[in-house]
Amino acid sequence: MDAGMKKRVVFIGLAAVVLTVILVRTTGNITKVLFKKKPAAEAKMPGVAFEEEAVPVKAFKVKKTDFKDTLPAIGNIKGFKEVDLRFQVSGVIESFNFEEGEKIQEGDIIASLIQRDALLKLKYAEIELSKNTKLFDLGGISQMKMDQSKLEYESAKSDLDKTNIYAPSNGLLGARTMDVGSYVNPGSTNDKIGSFVEIDKVYAEFSIIEKDVPKVALGQKAEVFVDAYPTKTFGGVIDRIAPIIEGRSRTENIKIELDNKEGLLKPGMFVRALIATYEKKDVIVIPSSGLKKKENDYIAYKVNKEEPKETPTDNIKTIKQAKKSFWPFGKKKELKKPEAKPEAPKEKTAEYGTIEVKTLKLGYMTQDLVEVEDGLAEDDMIVVEIQEDLKDKARVEIAEVQEGLI
Repeated sequence: MDAGMKKRVVFIGLAAVVLTVILVRTTGNITKVLFKKKPAAEAKMPGVAFEEEAVPVKAFKVKKTDFKDTLPAIGNIKGFKEVDLRFQVSGVIESFNFEEGEKIQEGDIIASLIQRDALLKLKYAEIELSKNTKLFDLGGISQMKMDQSKLEYESAKSDLDKTNIYAPSNGLLGARTMDVGSYVNPGSTNDKIGSFVEIDKVYAEFSIIEKDVPKVALGQKAEVFVDAYPTKTFGGVIDRIAPIIEGRSRTENIKIELDNKEGLLKPGMFVRALIATYEKKDVIVIPSSGLKKKENDYIAYKVNKEEPKETPTDNIKTIKQAKKSFWPFGKKKELKKPEAKPEAPKEKTAEYGTIEVKTLKLGYMTQDLVEVEDGLAEDDMIVVEIQEDLKDKARVEIAEVQEGLI
């Protein structure tokens, strides 16, 4: 190998060494920039913490509302006055002056017995009274005798009145149980000749089962519905409540007074009613499924919502984007923009919260709803359809939020 060739080889070797040194230093600087060590305080990694598993729950958002409870009932229409018609003296029925269902005015004679004997007795008493009055004026009889004649006349007149049955008020004749020619005897089991019904007002009569008895009271309003008039509603109030519970049925009888000037409501009609047993405005009402009984108290599980946290996936994406923005020797790599693709629907972010056990003061309760007098505020969130006991500060996942009473 000649001297020129040797010089070339030596030069190329030196150049390779210098280039290698420069490359190593440059690469080291880039590595320091990308993966610069954090200060000692930041370099310390915290211990691994295992989060408590969040129990999925259904929540209800508390709102104030008007609370009204009604009690359904089924019954019949009764006349405001239903009077059994009976004669006070024995005799044979001579006449019925009205037909069944016919309207009657107060004071009208509904039926009469044969009055021949009663008229004779009255005529005799009248003659005796007239005679004794003249004698008394002349001083022919004593005051006692005069008083006796007056009493006999009044008695005969009363006996004649008892052969008639008079209407006690405006109404109508109900069912007749005897006909003209029938013999009646007061005090017997078959002395009823018919019935009289007053219908300017009527009663809707219902039987309330024992467990609902505490809910009803005099003066409560009610809406009454009749199948014969499906588009009409009749309003009334509870007018009478029986003082006893019926033995076999274990029910209490109540009557709702209804105005019936138009005569639409007939005794015997089948009716339904909604009795307003409770009404209060602007109160907190929650589903009864949000209550839990603990000894002598009722509690609710209030959910305090957590603020959403940044997910680890977001941090990884940020680091990757930072790395991709560098190219060896500090040059930025030119990347082609990817073709636009339709955005996939975003998945709903899970919401979490922590439990706070609240002791409640309750008001009126129904099977499905409960009035809360103290313990919750508007816009609080509570767990409903409770599946298991939850501890204070327990972490839960809010699977669903209900915002209205169903």
